[in-house]
Amino acid sequence: MKRTLVFGVVLLLVPLSGVLAIAQVSSSASASASSDGPMEVTIGTFNFIAGDSLALEIIRDEDCACMCDPISVVGLHLENADGVVPVRLLRDHELPLPIDKWVGMLRLVSPNGSPLPAGQYTAVVETSAGTFRALFTVADVGMNTSSWGHVSSSASICGVEIRLYRLLTKDAATSLNLHVGDRLMVALAGNATTGYEWQQVTSGQEAILSPLTGLDYLPDSAPSGTVGSGGIFLFRFNADRAGSIDLTFAYRRPWEEGTGAETITFHIVVR
Repeated sequence: MKRTLVFGVVLLLVPLSGVLAIAQVSSSASASASSDGPMEVTIGTFNFIAGDSLALEIIRDEDCACMCDPISVVGLHLENADGVVPVRLLRDHELPLPIDKWVGMLRLVSPNGSPLPAGQYTAVVETSAGTFRALFTVADVGMNTSSWGHVSSSASICGVEIRLYRLLTKDAATSLNLHVGDRLMVALAGNATTGYEWQQVTSGQEAILSPLTGLDYLPDSAPSGTVGSGGIFLFRFNADRAGSIDLTFAYRRPWEEGTGAETITFHIVVR
């Protein structure tokens, strides 16, 4: 299954309260808004294998040009042509939540753990400012993905965009194949209140994956006043060039060196 995409950039000039908002889109993507309607942003189409995990974020530029009111996430669901698809969410957020404190994580399996059927799906993030969608194809387990073409898709309106990452966690497979341009998120459970944190151990091969900025710790949902609850440490990367790299992380206190209390290594191949 080889995919050939035509890349380009389209500028959509959208009237918003007397000004023109510029929506930047590339690949198979769209972005729109109007003075009397919400944002509508769509990116895709990405490729996954049933059982894979993915993460989603809504990002806003620091310099806001228009539609600058605070934005909160109010819902996340998966759908296909038949409607809403039950799926296993890896984070149980209490919504609404500001976009700078929200990361959506899901595994492409049903709530009982069975892989999702092959087909076309859409991850839908509902916010106070509008709806953001990521389109992707799910293939059957065991399919050879080396022939898949490169997909890079982005769209923004007033500097607000949805980002999709391939997600690795402690209970995921320890190896992953990426294509140049893919985004990767590593999410590792820990407890920052203990003084320990997950740290990346440098390997000398960092040119293959470049780090991306973003929220670096996501606390678990807990009743107000709860002390000592855990959370998830987050690391983001962009696949810049072909090659292979071992991403190693150590759970240790900031002043410590060596393996710490725990280590984990992921083998990444970028094509």
